[in-house]
Amino acid sequence: MALLAETRELLSFLRRNPSVRDQIAAGPNATILYSGKIIKAAWREVEELKLTNPSLRQRKTLPEVLRAINLVGQRFPNLLDWAQSLDSLVPWNENGFIGWRALSGIFASNAVGSVSFVVGSGINRAEKVFAATEVSVLLRNPNIDSTTRDLLEYYDRCVKERRADIGVSFIPA
Repeated sequence: MALLAETRELLSFLRRNPSVRDQIAAGPNATILYSGKIIKAAWREVEELKLTNPSLRQRKTLPEVLRAINLVGQRFPNLLDWAQSLDSLVPWNENGFIGWRALSGIFASNAVGSVSFVVGSGINRAEKVFAATEVSVLLRNPNIDSTTRDLLEYYDRCVKERRADIGVSFIPA
């Protein structure tokens, strides 16, 4: 099935706007990625950790970064609203998933220094952007530190071996 017009529109916008792509970044040592479920969804775990640990507040998730990118002259006020509008498209795996993969790939390619991870269970390429995109993009990113790269090699082995229950998180001090 072909991409729907809404998904093509986002991808075209990203391709035509390198200055927007450059903004899809957390800053040095501030990228935090999550996937799967620990006790609850990993994104909820990250939200709660940030509320209780002030040192984590400078780290940014992709949705936080996208929310801060205001769009002038577009149907949506910010890039997060645009991305979330794809979530209701059917089939999701050929539309919303593709949109999130594009945005996450840009986010991972713009990471610098150490990257934090909260990764639980249920990780697979068919359903999780982390496994489908972020791991491989980060492994090609020359700007990440050696500890992040070592951990990514472990995640990559888990994905390739189809071990869905990774359960290894890392948040450097």
